[in-house]
Amino acid sequence: MKQNIKKVIEVGINQETDSWLAGKIKLVNIISLANFIFILWMILFDLFINKNHYLSIVLLGISFIMLIPYYLNYKKRYIASRLVFLSFAYFCICFLAVIFGKEFYFQYYLVPGVGMSLIFFRDEIGNKKWLFTLAGVPLWALLEFWFANYPAFIILDGKYVSAISYFSSFLIFVTAILMFGTFTHESDNQLKNISKMNKKFKQLANIDPLTNLYNRRFVDQQLNYLFDLAKNQNGFLGFVIFDIDFFKKVNDTYGHDAGDKVLQMIAKLADENFRETDLVGRIGGEEFCIVFTNTNKENVLKIVERFRKEIEEQVVQYEEKDIKVTSSFGISYFSNNLNSCEELFKNADTALYEAKRSGRNRIYEYKKDL
Repeated sequence: MKQNIKKVIEVGINQETDSWLAGKIKLVNIISLANFIFILWMILFDLFINKNHYLSIVLLGISFIMLIPYYLNYKKRYIASRLVFLSFAYFCICFLAVIFGKEFYFQYYLVPGVGMSLIFFRDEIGNKKWLFTLAGVPLWALLEFWFANYPAFIILDGKYVSAISYFSSFLIFVTAILMFGTFTHESDNQLKNISKMNKKFKQLANIDPLTNLYNRRFVDQQLNYLFDLAKNQNGFLGFVIFDIDFFKKVNDTYGHDAGDKVLQMIAKLADENFRETDLVGRIGGEEFCIVFTNTNKENVLKIVERFRKEIEEQVVQYEEKDIKVTSSFGISYFSNNLNSCEELFKNADTALYEAKRSGRNRIYEYKKDL
């Protein structure tokens, strides 16, 4: 049932429809259908309690006119649909008010009409939208002038007029609620979509596309922040730089696609071995880093050693060939003697150089005598 209602409301919308346009299409569809249904209820009410059915005859014609914008949306003539909707709405309001008099409060339909003109055409027809908006003011004045000088063309029974006027007021209220409710809902959806897109773009700006690890830019930002935090709160901060031993040889022997598979293998292992609070990033071609907080040196060494062994044991298959690699690691730790995170970075890089100089596939911690 819910899906069927959704299909009816979303007539004219497809996957390529812009979200703002989709909101306007839905708004026209909902108000057109709601007016059609409520007017039919008014007709049924009129048929049961009134001897003469002049109002029903007029309303029946108007109810079908209100479906024309719905049909135009179905034909994907979106701007025409809204132009017709507002033009017919203004005309029908004036027609009903003049024919049946001010007791029915039909002129109050001009209020939601003014709001709809601004919502409907805020993007497409520029300053012309003000023609539809400001049209409500002279039309209202014209109706008030008409009521003061001319009687209704069709006079209906007083008790009947009272009942229908309440029904008409209710319909005006419902129309306004539907209009602003629908627009607010679509605006909220649009803001949510914008927020999601902003988060996605922000994430893309911080993520290395090949490995899905954080990139150098993001690592530098976070490392600066964590360094200041450690300095202010005397907290733990460990920084590890590692790279793949003889990675150039992998690329030269098997090709860059094979090299990419090796990098992705490293990233997958990192995702499996480190905590969510550990920041892992790719900071160069085959160079990676890990930032540790809320732990100690012994745990860092234990975790990194386990990770080193797992890399050593992995086999990357590429075009029926087995590729094995190893990695070298350099570790530095925060101390109050350091003035900046650049020093922390440089110390880890120095330790990595020592690990590679000493034979590779090993871990070195930075010491002042390196």
